[in-house]
Amino acid sequence: MSFLQPMFFLLLALSLLVLVHEWGHFWVARRLGVRVLKFSIGFGPEILGFTRGDTRYAISAIPFGGFVKFAGDNPEEELEHLPDEFLGQSVAVRSAIVLAGPVMNYVLAIFLFAAVVYFSGLETISTTRVGVVAEESLAESIGFQVDDEIRAVNGVPVADWMGFGEELVRVGASEEFEIEVERAGEPIVLRGQASDEGGFDRSPLGVAPFALATVGDVRRGGPAWNAGLRNGDRVVRLDGEEVDRWTTMAEIIRAHPSEEIEIAWERGGQTLEATVVPDAVPIGGEGGEPDTVGRIGIQQSVEREKLGVVASLGRGAERAWWLTRMVLQMLPRIPVLIFNALFQGEDEGGLGGPVRMAEIFGEAARWGIGSFILTMASISTQLAIFNLLPIPVLDGGHLALYAVEVVTRRPPSIKVKIVLQQIGFALLLLLMLSVTVMDVGRFFG
Repeated sequence: MSFLQPMFFLLLALSLLVLVHEWGHFWVARRLGVRVLKFSIGFGPEILGFTRGDTRYAISAIPFGGFVKFAGDNPEEELEHLPDEFLGQSVAVRSAIVLAGPVMNYVLAIFLFAAVVYFSGLETISTTRVGVVAEESLAESIGFQVDDEIRAVNGVPVADWMGFGEELVRVGASEEFEIEVERAGEPIVLRGQASDEGGFDRSPLGVAPFALATVGDVRRGGPAWNAGLRNGDRVVRLDGEEVDRWTTMAEIIRAHPSEEIEIAWERGGQTLEATVVPDAVPIGGEGGEPDTVGRIGIQQSVEREKLGVVASLGRGAERAWWLTRMVLQMLPRIPVLIFNALFQGEDEGGLGGPVRMAEIFGEAARWGIGSFILTMASISTQLAIFNLLPIPVLDGGHLALYAVEVVTRRPPSIKVKIVLQQIGFALLLLLMLSVTVMDVGRFFG
């Protein structure tokens, strides 16, 4: 069951993403007068389906993908030269139909991101109280202490942690700054100079906000869940030590991987107790040596601000655009990541095949519906970008050929298209084999 559950969530998510993608092609084609012969979720032999009008709707045996078959879309077949055939359409019409799939994936991602913000609220931090001062950080060097209350940056008052961050990024590279804090009721001014590497937009100050040890999302099946902790519980004692803040609790848990510790928490005015064994999670140690820390499968509770529909959509678009930039930055590194994973044994965990994706969706589902939807939105964004790459057999490859057709005023020959498709298919097959080998390598450690 531990394997079947992640695969179920992968197939559920992938089916929805493919359905939206192919529906984009289908919907635009129908609106532009192109006849659709088949709409299939999956490849290979048909499991079930029905015919309505000119179109056969089907679910096929191999679930990793789907397709829409248009009338007259195969240049190797003889065309009937009917007005509703795909290849008989103008470049603009064909481009719109091909582009519709990735666009629908991108639109879906925006709506999914927005839905989570709308129903869950936007994370916010109303405090300006310092909870963490990182060792050897700029904050430590200028005199920050835990429990300082931040009042102003360069004379500008700040009301919450977001406002503090916004004022910090206004400080330019190598620029001197002043931060007014309140410590034990007394005002204190801390002075320093920003990094010469882009100021605080790139180099962190080294402080984090104070937070109570209040539990947010709990991972289903994890140590905390099995011990009985739920969203909203406040941890008050751990391993015999009183806990008053999240950082104290996290440090104790990190220090006890695979060790039994006593935990006590408050819920509805009652104090509950249990024994918990933190999972041992490997991380990078000093000098590249592996190390392990304890994790019990909880996230910190955060304040949330309710937003309206329009504001939520705006936040969804911002999130999709931010992720787009991250993916575009990573694309040139993919060959290096694959080479390092396959031949150097250096797996950064950024790439994977079906098994890795199943693990991701299975883990997201354990954290709740919100996490699962956010993961779907992330994958939908990446599918949209990947499908637009100028690789033959992908949507981007077709668009690249249409661009050549516009420039040369004639479509590439059938022979050229076949060769390019074979190259594109070989590249995709090589990529799939590579990430599958990486999956197997992860499975065997």
